[in-house]
Amino acid sequence: MNDEEFNFNTRTQFKFITNNHTLGYILSGIAQKGININDYSQTKINVNENLIRLVVGGTGAETIDVLRCVRNIFRMLDIKFSEKDIIQIESIASNATRQINTLFGSL
Repeated sequence: MNDEEFNFNTRTQFKFITNNHTLGYILSGIAQKGININDYSQTKINVNENLIRLVVGGTGAETIDVLRCVRNIFRMLDIKFSEKDIIQIESIASNATRQINTLFGSL
């Protein structure tokens, strides 16, 4: 959505749990395909287990081909994953008193 006060995109977020070693293979596979990582979140569950949230593609959007490549990497490594739509805020007007109203009003 684009207007003068608020710009956002809908993106696809991958969520999965993996160990440190396999995480290295996943990130290496993504890099070898030349795919950008737009957002990355890692939470340690225990010593060798990580909860990862990942958004791939360019800053504006991801393509079907990029999503397909990442899914294939997960499948090749037998990683169970989920996908969900998230909102990526590109810009929001700097009027501090109206930022929250602008955000929630657009939803």
